[in-house]
Amino acid sequence: MNIAAMRVRVTFQKNTAIVDKYGNHKTGWADYFSCWATAGSNNAVSGTGSGSESTGVVIRSEESLSFTCRWCSELAAVESTKYRIVCEGKTYNIIYVNPMGFKHNSIKFSCELEGQS
Repeated sequence: MNIAAMRVRVTFQKNTAIVDKYGNHKTGWADYFSCWATAGSNNAVSGTGSGSESTGVVIRSEESLSFTCRWCSELAAVESTKYRIVCEGKTYNIIYVNPMGFKHNSIKFSCELEGQS
């Protein structure tokens, strides 16, 4: 893992119940954890990273990314269904969490730009 390549600041958000000033419960996103990451093309989703046609759908490289972060206990708890990533003003849904061989060195998050399905 190249620590110097971690130049992108990412914020993990958790889907939680939020109580407004009237006591109403609503689901919403709250900031959970922020760290530095390496962003790269997501070969698992986008094929070659420059765009591919699989099952008739064209996916551009900016619509699917993978973020690699250093392992920590906060990120070890991240699940694809309850968390999302915000990076440079764009929101990415987590598709797959890869613990990178369970060595506790890094965690890779395969993501897709929100609203793309």
